[in-house]
Amino acid sequence: MAVWLIAGHFGHALAAILFATLAILISRQPQRIVAPQVVIVALALTALWSLRHAFVGFSPLGQLTDGATETMRNAAWLVVLAAHSGAGRTERRAYPKLVLLALALVLVVQLGFDLLMGEGTPVDPRLLPYFEMNWMLRAAFALGALLVLYRWPVRQDETVMGRREGWLAAALACMWAYDFNHYLLVWLADGSMTPIAPMRGFVMAALAAMLALGLRSDGTRAFALSHSVATRIVSIGIVGLYVLVILLLVGLFSGLSEPVARIVQFALLFALAVAVLAFLPSASMRSWLRGEVSKHIFAHRYDYRSLWLRFSATMDGLEAGDADLDARIARAIAQTVDAPAALLYLNEDGRFTRACAYGRPEDNEPLATLPVALVERVAQEGMILDVTGDWRAFRDVLPASMQKSRLAWAVAPLIHRDQIIGAILLAAPPRRKGLDWEDRDVLRVVCGEAAARLAEERHRAALAEAQRFEEFNRRFAFILHDLKNLVSQMTLLAGNARRHADNPAFREDMILTLEETSSRMNDLLHRLGRAGKGGQGERAELLLGPWLKDLARGWAGGTRNIVIEGALDRVVRVDVEGLQRALTHLVRNAIEASPAGAIVRIVISVEPQGVAVHVIDQGIGMSAAFVRDKLFRPFSSTKANGFGLGAHEARLLIEGMGGRLVVESAEGEGSRFTVFLPLAGLRDAPDGMADEPMRSAG
Repeated sequence: MAVWLIAGHFGHALAAILFATLAILISRQPQRIVAPQVVIVALALTALWSLRHAFVGFSPLGQLTDGATETMRNAAWLVVLAAHSGAGRTERRAYPKLVLLALALVLVVQLGFDLLMGEGTPVDPRLLPYFEMNWMLRAAFALGALLVLYRWPVRQDETVMGRREGWLAAALACMWAYDFNHYLLVWLADGSMTPIAPMRGFVMAALAAMLALGLRSDGTRAFALSHSVATRIVSIGIVGLYVLVILLLVGLFSGLSEPVARIVQFALLFALAVAVLAFLPSASMRSWLRGEVSKHIFAHRYDYRSLWLRFSATMDGLEAGDADLDARIARAIAQTVDAPAALLYLNEDGRFTRACAYGRPEDNEPLATLPVALVERVAQEGMILDVTGDWRAFRDVLPASMQKSRLAWAVAPLIHRDQIIGAILLAAPPRRKGLDWEDRDVLRVVCGEAAARLAEERHRAALAEAQRFEEFNRRFAFILHDLKNLVSQMTLLAGNARRHADNPAFREDMILTLEETSSRMNDLLHRLGRAGKGGQGERAELLLGPWLKDLARGWAGGTRNIVIEGALDRVVRVDVEGLQRALTHLVRNAIEASPAGAIVRIVISVEPQGVAVHVIDQGIGMSAAFVRDKLFRPFSSTKANGFGLGAHEARLLIEGMGGRLVVESAEGEGSRFTVFLPLAGLRDAPDGMADEPMRSAG
């Protein structure tokens, strides 16, 4: 008991510090509250009363009796209530004058008892009736003050003044309710120390925090408990009540004889332990507790902020970790209303087939499909279907298996922009029956968001499929362009054969051209079935001069119109197949742009950026605007029957192997296409190769 009393002294000391600090803070901004002088006096007297309890027995403050300070404290707070009751109100709802006069009379009589006797003195058995009268007066005042608070017209709004008065009334109600129980127990115990007496200091410290919230200067931020915190507080209170019941029962039976008392106490403890083990791990019990707390403490059953955060986290896969969007949607919607199971149905060609299941449905064979008429009717009426409550109105479209199934609690459509994406069938939460308006509103919002996510995912999948088709069409267009070049080459060869068929050198070149054409045709067939982009093949070292001379025979179509000159001994590291395709495009374009019989020059030079291959023609040339805006754009060509893909694919191929393509052209003067290639031993393009802008002369 001594330790308990010392702890009580520390509690009163803490309360004294808090009330004194609060009085000082309010005195610096008195204009923010009603009747600031009265409030400051009440806080100061409360701090003095707590200090008197903290240092009782060894302090000069013992000259002022403990009872007098408490009476003055109560009088000050009663005046605060009276001052707040008429401030800023137009209606006439004042305190009953008789109640105020009665409480004032009680305080006057109480003050007389305090001055004559003082509660700090030991209880004298000879004066016990007077002490009992004193305790009963304090209990009567506390009860009367609680009745006044019950009739106190606190503002029922969300204004700053309304919140302040609410906290003030709550703090004073707790203080006087504790006083009433304290003095009632003291009266019943004939003045003996009660177990709750030392706790008054800690209770007053907690009330100081409540008053600080109610009387704070700004009043701009409302203090509110979340649903989860309120549930935990109630749970802690239940645990405390459980411990109190154990202590009371043990104390009640401690007066029995030794064997019987032990048996009864053990039986009670065993029964309570079994009850705890039975109810504490129960999911249904926790769900019931959350529902009761939300229903009786809060205006709304759902904590919408935490609900939306959890829903978004589940939809994004941050909580559940489900890779499948359908599974995340079923889980997120079910968790929103605490449904233990859910079935998600998606619209597949007009049929609502089951996509996934969440939880463990009790039905052995859940519905594989939902009736189309059911989903369309629910969506048309814009409602969330309560299977049990709306059974009669929808029994013509509801499957008979839903009537007694725990899985069939609610059916919610997933609608996005007037399109029915799907529907979800939810199981009944523990200890829940029908849907209410709040369930319907929550489900309507989260199902709309889920439908938007599903629609977005479908659009993304359709876009990915379209991109795959686009890639296939792009590769096919390049191959078709190469095929056109081969046809042009064969046409040129056929035309030259009529004039030079008797020339042995021509026949030799013609055979080489046919062999190369056959090889390129096989390469085209191979590329049709190969995924990926060109220019990404394996790189190898290549001696440019001899390789270009071999290719030039095929490009020329049996003529001598292509000239190879320059540094023919240079070795580069490139994708050989890709470089051949790129140069074929450039040379073929040069031949087609040049007059008949004109020479196309291929010049190899050594540049600071690497080896340069120049393809120079004497054709019609191109304007600077065409080179800048259209040359490398697909399907843009200066030729009437051109595809406009040659230069585009050539640049992609050359850049894919670490090179660069530069164009110089002038109308009426011809064009120069320069291909910069990395020397052998250089894995990537040298610094600066990609920085030089494309040039066009003219």
